[in-house]
Amino acid sequence: MTKLSKYLSYVLYLLLAVTLVFAGLFYFGGEVEDAGYPLYTESFLNWGKVLLMIAAAVAILFEIANLLLHPQAAIRSLISIALLGVIVVIAYSMGDGTPLQLVGYKGPDNVPSMLILGDTFLYSTYILIGGALVAILFTEVSRIFK
Repeated sequence: MTKLSKYLSYVLYLLLAVTLVFAGLFYFGGEVEDAGYPLYTESFLNWGKVLLMIAAAVAILFEIANLLLHPQAAIRSLISIALLGVIVVIAYSMGDGTPLQLVGYKGPDNVPSMLILGDTFLYSTYILIGGALVAILFTEVSRIFK
């Protein structure tokens, strides 16, 4: 086990421990009176955002390092990034900004820009899951004919 691997496993265990603490607070920390949702919901969601940002930063840094170490693979990476951009543009064009009729909701997020952003995330996820399923199916079917 290399030194870096050892440190990374410590970081992984630390992140797991913090996540378990937040999960425990979320599930066993009580509820907000007259609201019916857990007391630590916002903290739990913020921790999820932090983990998402860490994952995105690590993915970007490792991709940049990979491009610097293996410049011949840059074309494949650029094609992948362009394909993801096309998927996001398609998902964005499918988004609907019509405000929702939500009984009792007075929040600031029922506006076209936020609704289109939410639709973009959802449609991008649907497209990527569909692509993954098609790739799995194609791989399995192609193995039958080999």
